[in-house]
Amino acid sequence: MKSEAFGFKNDFSWSKTRDEVFRTCPRQYWFNYYGYWNGWFEDAPERTRQIYVLKNLRNRHIWAGEKVHECIERSLNNIRRGIKVLPVDEIVSITIDQMRAEFRSSRLRNYLKNPKSCALFEHEYATQVSDEEWKELAQHVEICLRNFYASDIFDGLKSHSREGWLEVEEFSSFQLDDFRVHLVIDCAIKEGKDIFIYDWKTGKSIPEDLPLQLSCYALYALEKWRVSPESLMVIEYNLSYNKATEFSVSQADADDMKGYIRGSVKDMRSLLTDPEDNLPLEEERFSKVEDNRISLRCNFLKICKPHLVKNSQSP
Repeated sequence: MKSEAFGFKNDFSWSKTRDEVFRTCPRQYWFNYYGYWNGWFEDAPERTRQIYVLKNLRNRHIWAGEKVHECIERSLNNIRRGIKVLPVDEIVSITIDQMRAEFRSSRLRNYLKNPKSCALFEHEYATQVSDEEWKELAQHVEICLRNFYASDIFDGLKSHSREGWLEVEEFSSFQLDDFRVHLVIDCAIKEGKDIFIYDWKTGKSIPEDLPLQLSCYALYALEKWRVSPESLMVIEYNLSYNKATEFSVSQADADDMKGYIRGSVKDMRSLLTDPEDNLPLEEERFSKVEDNRISLRCNFLKICKPHLVKNSQSP
């Protein structure tokens, strides 16, 4: 394959997001992890290129959350380097200006030429969103940022010793059996023998997903920092509601998580012709979800169920 000549290979790995997509819709999973491959090349087949472009879409709520995370990541890394953090008014102003520029770029569909630029689902699918709703989104971002920079959590992180910082928004992984498990920790610090992992939330928490996420963090911490579950604390900070919640994870939880991941991987690999090289079965072997309410929110709607696009855009 062309990408392998440049040192790229579509290796198999597991992540919470990958598991969520697989459980939501196997066909969406195929598009998201196989169908897009090599679509970044300008001479890629038209459909492959289209899948790659659609894969990079973000709905406005995810986009807003990413902008908040980017601000916090930049500030925390500046603290780690001894660089003074900007005043919150300036941070908010810069962020909103960036969002305006990205919004305009997406509305012009510049992402068709540059798929890594801002690509909003609402623009690709001509979703009806009022000006007031877009303004509310910007206000939501501002509220989240102001809550964070005024919080006791931020005050504590500002005064934390440099040697106690572990990770900030790093793309991390650990080995389980013959595959890698990937995750991103928003922030992790060490205090004495204890490790604190922070997870920023800009929307509502999904209760059924929480144990899965916490157990992933625990498995990673056990592997990376050789910490016992008793010395690990996870703090979920909902920036929208300005509420922090502490969670602990037991060794039993971590062991159960290993079993869950192995079962998930077995299901995913059942749709591979060659597990060693991560080669999938034909696209048609990956079933489509029947619930059109899910399909209407899917990035790949126009190539998977194009008739729904026409219906959803009808007056």
